[in-house]
Amino acid sequence: MKLKKIVLGLMLILSVSQIATASQLDFSWNAPKTYVHNKETSGEIMYIIWFYNLGNTIEKQILVPIEILLMTDTGEKYPDTYYPDIMEHVAKLDDDYKEGKKYQYAAIAKGELAPKTTKHCVAMFEDVDAKARRLDIFVTGISHFFFWRWRMVDYSYKITYEKEQDYWKLIEHGMTKDASHRSYEFETRGW
Repeated sequence: MKLKKIVLGLMLILSVSQIATASQLDFSWNAPKTYVHNKETSGEIMYIIWFYNLGNTIEKQILVPIEILLMTDTGEKYPDTYYPDIMEHVAKLDDDYKEGKKYQYAAIAKGELAPKTTKHCVAMFEDVDAKARRLDIFVTGISHFFFWRWRMVDYSYKITYEKEQDYWKLIEHGMTKDASHRSYEFETRGW
């Protein structure tokens, strides 16, 4: 019993020290934009485009195993995908656009983040249901390492928007225990 208390105490001390390190991720984003490629042609495709940044604010490398998934109020789920053919058009939708700015997507942005650097990222969701009035964007892998390292509960950052005329209005955001997106990830990511 005494050994069990010592082990639990050590785990608590280690997790507290790691919380301080894990909180050094600066995560910021802009409201999603709607982009229609090949507008008014037979090849018209609608995309939801979402720009975000991952910044390391400390002098050490940190691990960011980020994954992005979009869910709509119509029950549809959309993985983050990258379409290089439309990136030239999409980049101009960024509120902070400048010539030559490089964008990454979650599949290449995840992993080690060098000290004092920021990755500018884009998530693209193809053919999102036009009837959708509400979007939930789930970002996993930015919570405390203790949760995802041992495949325990990985709290996700959930950002909710509602459609208001021709733009997406932020409703709420924050860490969530909502795991409705997890079954999709487990099916598609081979976890």
